[in-house]
Parts: sequence; C-alpha cells; structure tokens
Amino acid sequence: MDDVQVAVVGADPAGLLIALGLARAGIEVLVLDTGRDDIASANCAHDWSVLPGLDRLGILDDALRSGFADPRWCLFVLRTGERIDFDLGAALRGVTPFPFTLHLEHSRLCGILEHHLAREATASVERDVRVTGLVQDATGVDLGIGTADGARRVRVRWVVGADGTSSTVRRLLGLGFPGYTWPERSVVALVEADFAALGYASTTLQVDDRHGAVVQKVNDRRWRYTFAEPLTRHEEGSGVRIPRVLSAVLGEAPFRIVDWHAARMHERSAERYRLGRVLLAGDAAHVTNRMIGHSPTSAFFDAFRLIEALTAVLAERAPESVLDAYAEDRRRMFHQHVSPIGAARKHLVSQISDAERLETELESYRRTSVDTDELRDVLLLNSELEDRELVPPSAR
Repeated sequence: MDDVQVAVVGADPAGLLIALGLARAGIEVLVLDTGRDDIASANCAHDWSVLPGLDRLGILDDALRSGFADPRWCLFVLRTGERIDFDLGAALRGVTPFPFTLHLEHSRLCGILEHHLAREATASVERDVRVTGLVQDATGVDLGIGTADGARRVRVRWVVGADGTSSTVRRLLGLGFPGYTWPERSVVALVEADFAALGYASTTLQVDDRHGAVVQKVNDRRWRYTFAEPLTRHEEGSGVRIPRVLSAVLGEAPFRIVDWHAARMHERSAERYRLGRVLLAGDAAHVTNRMIGHSPTSAFFDAFRLIEALTAVLAERAPESVLDAYAEDRRRMFHQHVSPIGAARKHLVSQISDAERLETELESYRRTSVDTDELRDVLLLNSELEDRELVPPSAR
C-alpha cells in the first residue's frame, strides 16, 4: 500500500503550485519542505503569460490583493538617459484578461500557495526535512526522509523533484546537470529608494556595460536591484560593493539596503526530466542566468503542464507516456527558447560595450515600442514557453 500518491520535494512556487493543482484534483500529495536554497533567484515580477494558470488554480485574486499589477516596463540606457517604454495593456488588449505584470514578493506568493494548500484535505506539508534515499520499482518509490526527530521511509506512487538547482532528488537519480556556469555571480539587493522619481518603471532593464541591472518595484518603498559582478571578486565583499554600485547609479539620491544575496549563475539542464516514477520541475530541471533569465516563467509552465499530465495518469485517463511527453517537451523548450532568450537579454543589459552594436539593438526595441502589432508578436513569444497541451480536454 502507498502512504501517499505523490510526494513533491521542494516548497518553492513550482513545487507548491504542483501540489496545489494535484490536491485540487483529489490526489493525495505530500510536500517535503527541504528549505529554499535558491533565495537569490527569488523573483518578484511575474510575466503576464503565467497569470491565466494562476487564475485557473484560484490564487490570482489573492496574489493581486497582496501585490500589484502594472502593464508598463521600460529599457533605461544609463549613459544617455534614454527611456524606451512598452505598454502591455495596449499590445495585449483582447488577447488576455491579464495584460500586465504581477509584482509580488517570493515569500508572499509562497504564503498564498501554502494558505490554499492548507485548505485541501488531501494535502499535507512536512517542514525542515531531508531526502536521504530514493529507491524505485515498477509500482512506486521508497523515499528516505530525515528530520530532527529521526528518519523514516515513505512509500509513494510518484515523486516530483522541485528542490532547486542543487536538487537532492536529481542527484539521487544520478542525473547530470550539463551546461555552464557564467563567469559572473548575480547580486540581488532589496533597496529602499525612490527609483520612480528618477524615471524608472516598475520593471526596468537598466542597460549599461558596466552597471547593467534589472530593477523591479516590490512596493511603494522597496525595489529589487539585480546586477552581475565577476567571480574573481570575493563573494564576501559583495555587501561592501553594493553601496558603491548604487551610488554610481543613483548619484546623490538617498537609499538604504534592507537585505542582499549573491549566487553563481548557471545555464544548465538535467539530462532527463523523467526517470521511472520520478519527475523534475523548475530549477531542479533547468536554470538560466539570475539577472534576466526565464527560469521563473518556465518553472510556472512546468508546474501547469505537470499538473495536467500527472492528474490524468493517476485518474487513468491518459497513459504514462504523457509524462514522457512532459519531460521531452519541457527540456526541448528550455534548450530552444528559454536559455537563448535569457542569454540574449542578459547580453543586451550588461555586456554590449561596442556603441554601434548597442545602437543596433536599441533601434530594434525603439521600433517595437511604437508598433503595437510588433510588440504583441514579441510578447506572445513568452506564452509559447508553455508549449503544447499534453492531455486533451476530454481526458482532464
């Protein structure tokens, strides 16, 4: 007998979304909270393309009440002061009921998901646990779980590894994580400053080969400022360097650093996203650069597709091969779209030192900003990251 139908390892948004979607379908699910090892990647601006999925799961209204919506973002060229504005509201009118970016802190989003999950009778969460072993056979998986009170084994039918870039689940499967590590680390600072008074939109790509950054509004007082620095500089000194970086950008404008985190940036994907009765999702499966990579958006789409596929398999409305389709589709999407787009945008923000090449790039964005049809086409590329439906409506 199985102790539970599905164990989800990891309690970041991807894992919690998967658990909530499965529980809403009446599936017994156990979330194992192993600690959030990817806090430096915590996103606070969520793309319009993932909002319909949040709405289907019944959490979007709470998310909007806790955060805020903004249809505008911009490129800000630091050296010249040029600002190129983009309006999602105009470009996506009639395409989606949610033509905006949702600004919501990582911790608040997790809190909303946990609140909804706690109301599901078939869901349970265990905090501060370690996965110590994983042995699978044709019918299920034996998971070894360690806690402060001791160790035990749990029998489950399926395991979802959503436990971050250093995924224990992936390592226990013996799966490699090929790719490369950027020669820079990302530094994320939570800052109290009035970026809006300096002309920054709620989401701003600050273009500069020396001080390139992604600046996102968290609330009326705080902003998330993300930049890259060479790995040759010791990480221990990042906290000392942050005020210098902000002073170079803000000039005499006052600011206060509330918190900061630093982490290496990787461009990697697991060799496989399914091995037997274990599936990978989110950063356990793939990761891009932390400045402007598409890992958070792709992780949401992993969750939506895996909910759809695993629910149908457990209800015997679809064959297990649909899980192979999930694994193959999501891995292909990462290599063909997610990783190249993320690398290209990081290149624009912080790596173009040649003035002529930068001008060529900026001219393309200028044209897009004033052509609603072209902007719509560009924005719709993000929705394509969700890829094809795996289960026909009749089998859901």
